[in-house]
Amino acid sequence: MQHKKDLEDLNKKSLEKFDEYLKTKTNLDKEHHEKLNEAKNKWQSSYTDFMNFLMYLETLEI
Repeated sequence: MQHKKDLEDLNKKSLEKFDEYLKTKTNLDKEHHEKLNEAKNKWQSSYTDFMNFLMYLETLEI
């Protein structure tokens, strides 16, 4: 399905931009890096949940 591929591409680009942003922030302390990594992990978890939800809807053919 095209919409799933588009979402995967968007997620990949977002993570790449996030990683690029992190590389520019070399002066952040450990606490801030941990918070940013936690936010990244939450993003990935939410994205995975959303994709699972879409797959469930597909099985219902909605």
